Amino acid sequence: MQPPKIRTVIYDERFEYELAYIENHVKRADAFVDGAVTILSRNPEAGCRLDTSNVWFVCGHTVDAALYYTFDEDHVYFLSIERTKLPEL
Repeated sequence: MQPPKIRTVIYDERFEYELAYIENHVKRADAFVDGAVTILSRNPEAGCRLDTSNVWFVCGHTVDAALYYTFDEDHVYFLSIERTKLPEL
């Protein structure tokens, strides 16, 4: 059995800009991104697809952030990241 193919993760310029902003406002944003790199580089279909587009997203379960990305056979492209706010219960 072959190990899963590991794709190269590429940060879009917009993603880097947004990440620099939310790192100061979202606790554990860096850990969320590190985890996304680990998972999505091996299984990019682990996220949710936006309708019929080529854009996918993952949300943090314990981190108030959503990451948007796309991928091809060799790369995962992190497009955008935003701060999210969970609804009050």
